[in-house]
Amino acid sequence: MKNQVQIDNKILLFDFDGTIVETEILAREVIENYFRQLKSSHGSHFANLIVGKTWKLAVEEMQEEASRLGIHLGETNALISEFKRRYQKRFEDGVRLIPGFLNWLPEFRKRARFIGIVTGSERIEVESILGAHQIRPFFDKIWGFGDYAESKPHPSPYLTAMKEIGANPAEVLVFEDSKAGMESAYRAGLSWVQVSHETHAKTPDARSALVIRDWTEFRLS
Repeated sequence: MKNQVQIDNKILLFDFDGTIVETEILAREVIENYFRQLKSSHGSHFANLIVGKTWKLAVEEMQEEASRLGIHLGETNALISEFKRRYQKRFEDGVRLIPGFLNWLPEFRKRARFIGIVTGSERIEVESILGAHQIRPFFDKIWGFGDYAESKPHPSPYLTAMKEIGANPAEVLVFEDSKAGMESAYRAGLSWVQVSHETHAKTPDARSALVIRDWTEFRLS
C-alpha cells in the first residue's frame, strides 16, 4: 500500500456519503430512531445496513433481516419514503464536509481531467448539499440513484460512469469509504483511496491504493 497517490490528468470518481460529507451518521441516526420507536433493540444492527448502499437496497436487506428476527416492517416503498423523509429533514439542518476536503478541491480541479460523483444517494440531495457548500462547480457530473442498473457493491455504478466518460480503468482513481463501495470499485477493475473517517469500515483494506482517516491525511505524489 502506498502513502501517496498521483492524480495528474486522472479521472477522479468520488463516493459522496462518508467520503465527501458526513451524512452517514445522519442516516444511521434516522434508522436507529425509527427502530427505537418500534421498541426494538436492534437499531444499531439495522443502521449498519445503510452504509454504502441506496435506501432501496438497504431497506430490502432490513426487511429480510427483520423477518428473520420476527419484526414486521411493512411495505417496502412506504418504508423507503419514510426513511427518506426523515433523512432529508435532518440534512436540511446542515451537513458538514469531511475534514480537509474543501482544501483539496482546487488542487483536484487544477490537476485532474475529470471529477465526478458516483453515489447511491438521490441526485437532488447531492446537488442540494454541494450547493449549500458552494462547491457544485468543481464537479463535472453526478451519477446517483437511478442512473445505473445495480447498486454498490455491484460494479454497475462505476462501469456506467466509465462508459459515459469513455474511460479505461487505468485512467480512473476512486475515493470510497464503505465496504460496498470499495467492492464496487474492485469489481470494476479500479484503484481507490479508502476514507475511513465516518464509516464502519475502519479496518484498512489491503487492496486500497491509500488509506486515510480524513482528507487532512491525504497526500499526492
